[in-house]
Amino acid sequence: MDWKHAKSLFIIVFILINIGLVVVYFNKVNNSIVQESNAQSDVNFAKEGIDIPQLAEYRDKKMQAITGSSKSFDSDELEGVYSLSEKDTKINKDVNADLDKDSKQSSFKSFINKDAFKGKDYEYKKNNTDKNKVVYEQNYEDLPILNNNKGQIVIDMDNGRAKSFTQTYLDKLKPGNGDNNNKRKIADAKTALETLYYNTYLKKGDKVESVRLGYYSVVKEIGGQVLVPSWEVKIKSEKDGKTDTKTLYIDAIKPESTVLEES
Repeated sequence: MDWKHAKSLFIIVFILINIGLVVVYFNKVNNSIVQESNAQSDVNFAKEGIDIPQLAEYRDKKMQAITGSSKSFDSDELEGVYSLSEKDTKINKDVNADLDKDSKQSSFKSFINKDAFKGKDYEYKKNNTDKNKVVYEQNYEDLPILNNNKGQIVIDMDNGRAKSFTQTYLDKLKPGNGDNNNKRKIADAKTALETLYYNTYLKKGDKVESVRLGYYSVVKEIGGQVLVPSWEVKIKSEKDGKTDTKTLYIDAIKPESTVLEES
């Protein structure tokens, strides 16, 4: 036997075996990473002690960023007795209508359609918690412009009855310019909540009070606004016997990119 050649052959076989073991090892590592990632993307909120509401479904919904600017009103567009403020971008008007806090939404809507500027462009804000106000939000393509005082009708209540209202309006709403602003499929509501969970915004014992899809402004100036598709999540937390409520906004197209708190 040629021990020199046998020794060389043994070394080659040993190297091949080790290469094979390395390949098997990395395959196992990669497989475990994928499994952990897949498992991580599906949170059982009930088991985590987090209360969430029924989540709205928007199957294959596509959205894009939009732009708009505050409308400056003039007398030719308005009727009745009113005043203007904030560089003519806000209407102030006394209410002469039989409305109280318990009136049906249809009653408020009929009043707004009649007395407000383009009232049909606004819808009732269901998760408003201020008992002294009834809020209607401007809509774009049937979705609300979220938490935006430049596109709202706010009816002031006094002893349960409507006394006056203010109105602002975002004009010239349209898709934003740019090659990267094509309509894209949004992430669903559960993915938005999971983003909050993995970034510790949602914790055991928290209650998600509402989840809404709409447009949230990342640039909020009178001269112009940029609004991005967003999930609005209102969370109630208990800590040291105190209740805290916060509202967060998650990019609906890239939920992992940013989380903004109500400002």
